[in-house]
Amino acid sequence: MNLQTDLHTNSPLTSISLQLQVSEQGILVQEGGIIAWKQASTSLSKILKNSSIDPTQVQTLVIDVIYPAFLLLPAIYHDPLYRIAFLEKALGEHCMDGQELHEQHCPTIESILLFLIPSVWKDQLAMLFPLAKIQYKHLVGNEISRTKLYIHPRIHIYLQENHAYVNYYQHGKLQLCNVFPYEHELALAYYIHSIREAYEIQWNQETIQLQGPDANNEQLIADLTRLNIPLT
Repeated sequence: MNLQTDLHTNSPLTSISLQLQVSEQGILVQEGGIIAWKQASTSLSKILKNSSIDPTQVQTLVIDVIYPAFLLLPAIYHDPLYRIAFLEKALGEHCMDGQELHEQHCPTIESILLFLIPSVWKDQLAMLFPLAKIQYKHLVGNEISRTKLYIHPRIHIYLQENHAYVNYYQHGKLQLCNVFPYEHELALAYYIHSIREAYEIQWNQETIQLQGPDANNEQLIADLTRLNIPLT
């Protein structure tokens, strides 16, 4: 995953606002390196100190989560009495074990994104920033919020840590929102072709938009092109 960390200092003496991206690999810092969760406390504290940032002065912390455990639920079905049942139906009976539930409103498509976060991540972040008000957002919800509802077919694919996060738009509506784990280019190409067949897409080079750190993998792009995915 390509994690980006944005540091915003409102006042060097009082209020500090911080934005981080986290995934299963850890936390990505501005220098481009990933801090593994096992080293998060020591390494991130050192980086903050070098940037003259006191963690106790961080009042607002926005965490962008990249994690495959999510469910996009139409707002009309968003009932606190049933949302756990919907999650367990989609992700498995024990999906909540060791994880915490968060939600993100997606008003452009009248839906709620339910997503899980490992409790150990939250515990570490809370220890690192003890006085911060922490807000969690998800990659998928962020992408939906800033993406136009295209009339012509458009497949957005975010590639990171051997997962493809896919949003498919057509006729001004979001038709598909899913994540697909893949081990090699054949599996990813098969999944993309299955979308084309299921929705009878007549695609071209503008149909598919790749994002994420693995989208910069030249060998992967060459392999997908060889497998008739129109990327170049």
